[in-house]
Amino acid sequence: METFYYDNRQLQKLVFLNAVMLCLVILAGNACPNCLWWISIVSVLCLVSFSASLYVVIFPQRLALVNDEGIKIDHNATLKWTDIAKAEQKRVSGFLKREIITIIPKEGVAYRRTLMQHLSGRSPYGEFSVPLYAMTGEDAKAIIKAMEKHIKVTKPE
Repeated sequence: METFYYDNRQLQKLVFLNAVMLCLVILAGNACPNCLWWISIVSVLCLVSFSASLYVVIFPQRLALVNDEGIKIDHNATLKWTDIAKAEQKRVSGFLKREIITIIPKEGVAYRRTLMQHLSGRSPYGEFSVPLYAMTGEDAKAIIKAMEKHIKVTKPE
């Protein structure tokens, strides 16, 4: 069983951005005491965003779990290897290097899907996809290698 996590360096940038936004809102509240009602609402939103981003940095979030039974992406149901028709590695954005592995289940196979899977089902990401851009380079190579023990991952031309 191999567990893969989101790249912590990218999440640390999010914590820094949220900290800067929170400081700017507090400075704006001090500069404009008559605007206290909307500054307090925005500062609470910034504080919640900062707290959530700090939480995901302190407690690493699992991106995928690969074992002999199947692959579990995020907190979704485990997709069994026998239920997978094919897996494709592809680039989903033009100028950014955003590569994913889209997993396509066999015809007639049904899994309980989350709201996010329903929404992303018609996008280039697909319902079952592993975002390689959200991992470190070493982890991206390792997850492809772990998946290729069970299924063939076709690469872009």
